[in-house]
Amino acid sequence: MRIIANSLLASLVISISFLSCQKEVRSDNPSSGGGPGTIVNPTPITGTVTGKVVDNNNIAVAGATVKAGSNTTITDNRGLFRFNNIPLDKYASLVTVEKSGFFKAYRVFSAIANNTNFVKLKLIQKTLIGNIDAATGGSVNLPDNSKITLPASGVVVKSNNQSYSGSIKVYAAVIDPTSADIAQIVPGSFQGNDADNYRVLLKSFGMLAVELEDNSGEQLQIASGKMAKLRFTIPSSLRSSAPATIPLWSVDETTGLWKQEGSATKTNDYYEGDVSHFSFWNCDVSSQTIYLEMTIVTVEGPLSHVQVKLTRPNGASSYGYTDSAGHVGGLVPKNEALVLEVMNTCNQPIYTQNVGPFSINTNLGTISVTLSPINTLQITGSAVNCSNQPVTNGNVLVYFEGHLYVRPISNGNFSLTITRCSNSTATIEIVAVDNIANQQSSSPWTGSASTGSVNTGVISACGTSSISFIDYTVDGSNYILSTANPGDSITTYSNSGTTQNATSVFGFRLSQPNMNISFYSQGAAVGTFPLLHLSVNQYDSVTIVAPFNINITVYGGPGQFIEGNFSGQIREIANNNLHNVSATFRVRRSL
Repeated sequence: MRIIANSLLASLVISISFLSCQKEVRSDNPSSGGGPGTIVNPTPITGTVTGKVVDNNNIAVAGATVKAGSNTTITDNRGLFRFNNIPLDKYASLVTVEKSGFFKAYRVFSAIANNTNFVKLKLIQKTLIGNIDAATGGSVNLPDNSKITLPASGVVVKSNNQSYSGSIKVYAAVIDPTSADIAQIVPGSFQGNDADNYRVLLKSFGMLAVELEDNSGEQLQIASGKMAKLRFTIPSSLRSSAPATIPLWSVDETTGLWKQEGSATKTNDYYEGDVSHFSFWNCDVSSQTIYLEMTIVTVEGPLSHVQVKLTRPNGASSYGYTDSAGHVGGLVPKNEALVLEVMNTCNQPIYTQNVGPFSINTNLGTISVTLSPINTLQITGSAVNCSNQPVTNGNVLVYFEGHLYVRPISNGNFSLTITRCSNSTATIEIVAVDNIANQQSSSPWTGSASTGSVNTGVISACGTSSISFIDYTVDGSNYILSTANPGDSITTYSNSGTTQNATSVFGFRLSQPNMNISFYSQGAAVGTFPLLHLSVNQYDSVTIVAPFNINITVYGGPGQFIEGNFSGQIREIANNNLHNVSATFRVRRSL
């Protein structure tokens, strides 16, 4: 897994209203002419994704399982995760997050090739709303008067499609499309494919998450040929503009995009419609789009990891996060004037500009903003290699307030501007990496700051080998995962219970074409701990055969290395076959 000190691109997650338009179809590019949308074919690229997962109280969620395609990792104790150099899609990359007690989360974003993309997800609490008898059917109501009605004898076990009789647990949540944090909560994004397979942007007038389970936690689903009924209470601020009938949309679990399925009818303050399955459902009108991108900088350099907000005349807004080069892009409404705002971490605007309207795909180029020093922290410094010469090909790993920032070293110098809404003092930790000379990195540089400027002085990217590796064996066959680059990383995280019974867990993933290995284990320190999960080569649906321990011989801090070994057996779930696995490793912590 290689850390690349390049851009972090997040999609603009959009909530917008209906536009009437003419028709245009493009095969490789979001619409650049008039039309109800565009057919967007997959556009494969390779890039890196990093992100943050929080709960409804904005508390970091540790130990969540994050997937992007065939790649899997685990969030650390700061809720952070990272995938390095994986297959993505330029216009609709998908990341999913699963954690017990929450609905599965989806995030669809526009990705940039060869760079690091950033996403943020807020998980929706999975709440038991009520129980319904499968034989008789019935209804349950949510706190806002939304309603879920199941048909009599109309539910099956999802895994085998067998008819189910018994008590049905109904888990559900209302997703308010007018909430300030909707960009982090919305399943996928507000991109969808309509009935004609046009890629459109959506404005929601009501959204629900629904799952059915039996008493043992087995997932249930609506039987083929049966229909359930959903009632969506329309937020008060949207009722006057809500149309009499509206398309219904559900999340495509493969792509994360919304797909049009049926319609709902307005009665008083709610929409009601029939659905054939459960996941996430949405009442939306669609609009035509163009692709908009821009780069946000200050006089000090790119403005990284900040939220950019675009607001329409009707008050609907879209959001995105800049990458480490200050770049952000995605689908936005066509032919509408927009207000561009750069936000701080307290969701307050620190820069405002009018932009648009746009009739074709547009790159606004570089937008230079001036920030008040009270809002920003600028970190600068320089790095030399083992010959005491400026590093010409390297990067710095900056850890601040639970976030990891990766910045390139250019001609021996680096600079990072961080926006803040607090002037409290926090610790800064920096590791400088030389990608060329002897693959070396520095010991961590540590300091503290609030706002203003901090200069680290000269950091020597020398003294610690930057080479990471995993040598492993599966059923007697040897494999070596290694890299000539020092950016290999390990994702660590911890789950804490009470003070007396705290559990620390860590895991990592490293892959090359046709070879991969990932695991996580109880224990985040030097010692011997049980291995909790292992995925190796093609074996990813397996159970651990206990005892299976991992020995950690070195456990460094962020930017340093973890070394160790393990040996044991795994069993395939599908066919019960056993496999012997052993490994030794040395991998850099990125988190």
